[in-house]
Amino acid sequence: MLRGTFQVIAIASAYFILCCVHAETISLQPVADTTLFEIAPGNNLGGADFFNAGTSGNGSRNRALLRFDVSSLPAGSLITGATLNMDIVHQPSTGMEISFFDLRRVLQPWGEGMQVPADPNSPGLGAPAVPGEATWSERFAGSAAWSVPGGQDGVDFSTTVSATAFVQGLGDPVMFESTSELIADIRAWMSQPSQNFGWVLTTESESIPKTARGFASRESGFGPTLLIDFTPVPEPSCIALAGVSFLVWAAVFRRRS
Repeated sequence: MLRGTFQVIAIASAYFILCCVHAETISLQPVADTTLFEIAPGNNLGGADFFNAGTSGNGSRNRALLRFDVSSLPAGSLITGATLNMDIVHQPSTGMEISFFDLRRVLQPWGEGMQVPADPNSPGLGAPAVPGEATWSERFAGSAAWSVPGGQDGVDFSTTVSATAFVQGLGDPVMFESTSELIADIRAWMSQPSQNFGWVLTTESESIPKTARGFASRESGFGPTLLIDFTPVPEPSCIALAGVSFLVWAAVFRRRS
């Protein structure tokens, strides 16, 4: 009887703690996004309302970089899910190809930049970078290059794919669904904020022309959205109240015994 009663008390106290903890979702916008252009290796597009990824009709590659600040997540939170949603705003005018796109963690710092299209008739080429801005050739123009132009897997970018999405055309949603790798990236950035360099976005079909797409950037006002599901750790006050509850129940039981 004694053992059973204390089990009930323990379960009640544990339930009290669980009631203090509830799952939450946070919505984040990028703090930086930009494009690397193979055809214009010295150009930047960090200030435009879109960024490009995929291969253009002329066969030149585009790779996008985007970074999210996850410091608003409560310390010690348990990350249970993460999805990234993006909107397509540009596509090839004719003969576009659909493909899978991948997110992989960036391993080197880079500068977003603030350039906008210099030529309205060729908006996807950006404008010449100024010092500190990311280009196809350099992570920071004038001071730090990628290991190879465009970045290299295993050195500049992780070889592990964090998430994959099927990318079609205008009006079709782009969603990178939750994976263990995507969650692991966010956990790593929470524990080591100085190593948060974001993701690189590339098509899996870089050898196929017309897979390029333009995606709404943070400057557009409806850019990429990272939804993170998490469970915060219990507040110390909640744990303390559960402890008091346990002691009260135990005292009442002893008195009645």
